[in-house]
Amino acid sequence: MSLRLNPEAKSLPAVERIDYAEVALGTAVQTAVRRSDEQALAVASGQNLMFCEDAARRLNNAFRSAFFYKAFDIWVAHQEGLYLHDAVAHIYWKGSKNVT
Repeated sequence: MSLRLNPEAKSLPAVERIDYAEVALGTAVQTAVRRSDEQALAVASGQNLMFCEDAARRLNNAFRSAFFYKAFDIWVAHQEGLYLHDAVAHIYWKGSKNVT
């Protein structure tokens, strides 16, 4: 995610960015998973199936409504472990004509 802050933002909303993404995707951000937690993560993911394009659309809707951002560039990748390719989606938004 590359996000451009609204000039009226008082601080860098780092925690809010994670919160918006988690709510939009319906799952917690996972940077690393212990082996003992893999089954619970797999069950949670299985109850919330989506393609990476769906995830990009959900993030688009969430971050467009966030008042503290005025533009964004988001890449979503499903990194395959079994196949030789990854699925990738890209979405961007320039919130106003003044964004450079």
